[in-house]
Amino acid sequence: MSELDSEEAESPANSVSPEETRVGRNPFALTALRKYGLAFALAILLITLSLTAENFLTLSNLMNILLQSANIGIMAAGLTLVIIAAEIDLSVASVQTLGAVVVAMLLVNYELPIVPAILLALMVGATAGAFSGFFTGWLSIPAFILTLAVDSLARGTALILTGGTSIYSLPEAYSVIGQGYVGPVPVAGLIMIAVFVVIHFILTRTVLGTNIYAVGGGKEAARVAGVNVFAVKLIVLMISGMCAALAGIVMASRLMAAQPIMGLFDLMDVIAAVVIGGTSLLGGEGRIVGTVIGTFIIGSMRNGLNLLGISPDWQLISVGTIIVLAVLVDYIGRKRAA
Repeated sequence: MSELDSEEAESPANSVSPEETRVGRNPFALTALRKYGLAFALAILLITLSLTAENFLTLSNLMNILLQSANIGIMAAGLTLVIIAAEIDLSVASVQTLGAVVVAMLLVNYELPIVPAILLALMVGATAGAFSGFFTGWLSIPAFILTLAVDSLARGTALILTGGTSIYSLPEAYSVIGQGYVGPVPVAGLIMIAVFVVIHFILTRTVLGTNIYAVGGGKEAARVAGVNVFAVKLIVLMISGMCAALAGIVMASRLMAAQPIMGLFDLMDVIAAVVIGGTSLLGGEGRIVGTVIGTFIIGSMRNGLNLLGISPDWQLISVGTIIVLAVLVDYIGRKRAA
């Protein structure tokens, strides 16, 4: 063999590149599964429930799922930001309750107009989130501890404000938020969709969104790169608190009442919606589109199990199992990527 022939045989054109090797190890089916796996899972769930639960796949029931999922989806949207930033907010369900109690008391006891009452309730939620964010960012105390404390503070405050009783007789005009419809679509569902759009815009079109991913990917590296880690954690937890209070406002309108124990088990559903949607509990990874699908998976599952007559006890076990499986999938995926 000549020297020229030897060079041609060893040239890159005649060898398999690393990129070609990677492509060969990722066939179309695997790539499609990674991109559209959540959508496939939701479709399979809908088909299964439509075959097993009577009247599941009807327009009225689908709109009912959208209505029932509204408060979970609103909280999940805010929590997505927190988890991408490698933190957690365990207070969302109780802040939701506090938001519902505050808006109901302002409307009934103090006869405030609807808009000021809603704005004040949102400020209460933002304050609760800011409290957690301030100490998490300033003293580097894990948000797990602070938000757990805020969870107790918010629930206790709701109990004290109401004396452990329910608040009824909310103004009729207030019912539009939780019971109104635009055509066949519930207003509460439109509010949830609007929140999803805003959070998606923050994550994909703003400097804040870039910084949230940076902090979640590595706090020290983000700080060296010039990111204000304190501000990021403060803002994401404030947004989460506002979303939780908004969820309470919607729920109070849907029920036309506020109770200090309402939404007691919503935290599991909110975390499940975010984790199922592909947001990693380790931070730095996640999309709001995934949270949207995760919300509808949880909402559809809850609705279908109710139609099938499955007890709430078994529903809690189902949600817990889903969270464990989602975490395992995330762990395995990260390990393989590493």
